[in-house]
Parts: sequence; C-alpha cells; structure tokens
Amino acid sequence: MLLPIISVLASIALGLASPVSVQIQSVTVIGDYNSTTGVDKFLGLKYGTAERFRRATPQSYSMTLTINATAFGPACPQIKGTNALAVNYGIYGTDEDCTLLDIYRPHSIPAGKLLPVMVWFHGGALTQGAASYYPGTGMVEESSKINLPVITVILNYRLAAWGFLGGSEAAANGALNLGLYDQKLALEWVQSHIGIFGGDKGKVTVFGQSSGAMSIGYHMLNVNTKLFRGAILQSGTTTSVPAIAPEKYQGNYNALVAAIGCNTSPDTFECLRTTDRDVLINATNAMFGQPTLYGSRPWGVSIDGEIIPGSPSVLTAQGKIANIPFITGNVRDEGTIFVKPQAINTTSDLLTFLEKDYLNRNATLFQDATNILILQLLYPNIPSLGSPFGTGQTTFFGPQFKRAAAIYGDIHFQWARRNFLTIATRKGIKSWSYLFNQLTPGNAPWQGVFHTGEIPYVFMKFSPSDGDLYALSRQMLAYWVSFAHNLDPNYSGSPKWERYSQLHRNIEFTAAKSSLEFDIFRILGIEFINSISHQLLQAQS
Repeated sequence: MLLPIISVLASIALGLASPVSVQIQSVTVIGDYNSTTGVDKFLGLKYGTAERFRRATPQSYSMTLTINATAFGPACPQIKGTNALAVNYGIYGTDEDCTLLDIYRPHSIPAGKLLPVMVWFHGGALTQGAASYYPGTGMVEESSKINLPVITVILNYRLAAWGFLGGSEAAANGALNLGLYDQKLALEWVQSHIGIFGGDKGKVTVFGQSSGAMSIGYHMLNVNTKLFRGAILQSGTTTSVPAIAPEKYQGNYNALVAAIGCNTSPDTFECLRTTDRDVLINATNAMFGQPTLYGSRPWGVSIDGEIIPGSPSVLTAQGKIANIPFITGNVRDEGTIFVKPQAINTTSDLLTFLEKDYLNRNATLFQDATNILILQLLYPNIPSLGSPFGTGQTTFFGPQFKRAAAIYGDIHFQWARRNFLTIATRKGIKSWSYLFNQLTPGNAPWQGVFHTGEIPYVFMKFSPSDGDLYALSRQMLAYWVSFAHNLDPNYSGSPKWERYSQLHRNIEFTAAKSSLEFDIFRILGIEFINSISHQLLQAQS
C-alpha cells in the first residue's frame, strides 16, 4: 500500500514535487508539494483498520515509523463499472482494508492560523467510488487564489456488500451500515489529527454528491453531532432513497450466501466473512441488478437503531435533524442516466419500470387506481415536458423515456430536496438551495444536465481556455469555500444568494448568468409526490 521511496525521488528529479512532512505522534508522514499549484498532498493515509464485516477501528500512531503518503491508496472492493473509475482501480487496485483518506492543503499556511476543512463523501450508489477519483488540488489551489483557503479531505469508505450488507445475521453481528460507520470514523480522525495539517477541527464542512450527500443527511439525523458544523448536499438528502429494516434485505443475504456456497454452513455469516476475496467479489458482481432481489439494488442503508436510529423519512418529517446550516441542490435532469437502459415504450412499461426500481417496495401505491391516474395526468406523455427538459419532441430512446426520467428525477431528488428544505426552514435551520442548469460540451444529448454533472465545476476541472465554463466553476467553488469559512455562501462581489427561507428561491447556475429563480417548477407533480410520500417511504421502513 506504500509507494517505494524511489518513486518520490524520481518525481523530485523530474521537477514535479518536493517532499513535505508532518508528525502524527511517533509517525512521520511524507507527502509532496507541487510548486506550480502551491498545494501539498498527503495521499492514502489510514484513518482506521477494517476487517471484513466488522466495524473499523481507529488507526494507531504509537509506533515509530515513516509513512510515504505520496501515492493514492487502493479503492474499496466494489461493483465493476465501465466508467473512468475502472481506470483508477486498474492503477491503484482494491483492498478490503481500504479505510484511507487523502489530504490537500495550501503549502503556505501562516504560522498559528488554522484553515476551514472540507470533507468529501463520494457518490456511486453505495457500490462504487474512491478517493482517488476526486483529486482536491484544483479546489485548494483556487481557494487560495481567492483568499478563501481551505484544506480538503477526500475519503474511501466501504461499499456494496462490504459496507452495506443487510439481513438478520448482519444485524446480529453488528455488520449493518459499515460504510456509514467508516465515514463517522474518518470524521473522528479529522477531529483528532487535522490540526497537525493546519486545519481547524471546529470549522469542518462535509460535502458530498448522490449517495455521499444522502450519507451526510443520515449523519445529520444525529441531532447532537459535533463532527461537522456545515453541510453541502449535492443531489441527495435523507429521503432520496429510503433506509429500511435489515430483515427486508434477508433475501439478498440468502442469495449471496447461496452464490458463494455458504448455505450449507452452520454459521453462514462466518462463512461469508472468511470466504476467498475474489469469490466474494465475483458473487457480488453477479448479484448486482438482479430483478428478483428486494428493490433495485442488493445493498443499502438499514435502520440499525444507532447510526440510523429510525426511519429517516419519519425522523426528517418530525424535524429531528441537526441544527446545522447547509446548502443543497440538484441538477436539472436528475433522472436521465438512471432510465437509459430501459425500453419504455408504453404506460405499462413506465409503471413496470417504477415498480421495479422503487415503488415495488410498497405495492399498495400501485393498487390505488386514483394515484396511478393522477401521476399520469401530472406527468403526461408529452415529450416536450419530459427530461432532459427543454429538448422539444425528441424522445431519444423509447417513446416514454423522457416521461420516466422526469418522474424518477422528481421522486428521488427534486421532491426530496424541497421536502428537506421545507422542514429545515420550519425548524429555523439556515439553508440555501441551487439548481445546476449548465450543459457540458461533449456529453450525450439524451443525458441533458445529468446527475453528477456539477462535480467537475466544484472540483475546478476547467481552465481559462474553457471560457464561461471556467467562470462558472470559479463562481461555484467560491460559494462552496465561502460557506466553509463563514457558514454563508455569499462572498465579496458575488451575486446575492439568499436563504431558502426568504422566498423559496434557488440560485440557478448557468455559464451565461447565474440568477435567483422561484422554486416552483413542476409544482403540481412534486406536490402530489409529497402527498403520497408516506406511501413511498414510510411503509418501506
């Protein structure tokens, strides 16, 4: 897991980096400093030790040794994908002991000054993702340029069966929600050690996208949390995807046991815990997406009575969320990339898709003819009203693809955001909302402004040659880091971003001109979803 010191010397010889070090108790940590960006990097640091299907334990620094932190560590085992993540995994590999984090900081931090800290939880449906896919150099470099410097921490956490196994056996052995406990352990590590790197443990903001944002929402259900003081939830809240009782995952657990051949063992959990790593990886890949399993994915967040003390939808509705200022928002076309593989030609196809993906967990909704009729009336089969929005009569795939994408995006994301904001406003929690509405050149037209589309802007993946896109990236990043500094995204010279509680407006991010817009798009459809939300969520817990 540690890069040989020869590679450090080679990079110095090439003029790419020079060594920089910090001391954590008896351990010397060697990172590297890039004189071009002005950023120090400490990569692949262990914040814990993880054994399969057990909670990770805090990393010890009692031994006297030197750690080379100049290369990314391995990703956690996960579902194989076809996107760019797979490239990183091919380079850095995977390892079950993967509770690692990367730290990016400005090289020049004035003596005695501590900087705000931004901790990133990646998305990936709790089945994919790695710290190595989200380098924080651009964010830290730009934050220094605008005199709002921050330290960025990017972490791995366990995924798929390793992080989110369900079933009664997992519950009995304390193996539920291990990925969430990893995140919590990383935040505890930050509280203990980030000061050594120049970070202020009292000014920690967590930010994340999709399942990373949902995870942040779950941590906010701990109303007394002191691990962070601000949150940025990009495309996800506590009610985007429900947490459920662990026994509702029993069929998935049994299927995994059978696929590995542990079904004849007197202790199936211990058999899973000790089976060959590659056998487990192959079995989890084979299971992913099986239509006979409960819900659309085999693994997810369970109500464990501890880190998830009860149904998130119920707790949220009761206002039992931490009084922590937050930003939350969505992209315009949240649903498109989730619907693409489906052949949705008829209304029957549409309802079947929704049942399989989400609503089959509460069949009573689809036994209610009135609800079905209202849903169809509010989301009619008119391509010009579907997602990707603003694309006229083009249907892209099946005739009802855009209709399905609109409904999916509103149920999982747009309604969930409005609901979270409404409840937070009622409780007096400071909050700001956005809608990201910028197409990125080179993306397929059917995707529209798609889920994950804002991430390159937040991580400053654009250069001055990108013109207006670069300007938008700088604007968004400035709002994000200003929030980390002041618990308010507004900064000197910025377009005013008012709190959601004032007039229920989003800031709509576009390259042409970002502006405040009333949050009333598809208001009738989203209000109907709100009216049946208890059927969508509560009955599943």
